Amino acid sequence: MYWLSSAEAEKFVKSVEDAYEKVKRSGPNPLKSMDITKVKQKTLTTPVEE
Repeated sequence: MYWLSSAEAEKFVKSVEDAYEKVKRSGPNPLKSMDITKVKQKTLTTPVEE
């Protein structure tokens, strides 16, 4: 989370660049590579339902 004032344009740019780099380093979304048909077959439960 970033706290910025409207007068801090340079800090805003740095914050956006920092957030972008963190996302870029984390790599591709692992959920995109999942086989959704297998996921749909499983029954998902919450701790309350168990």
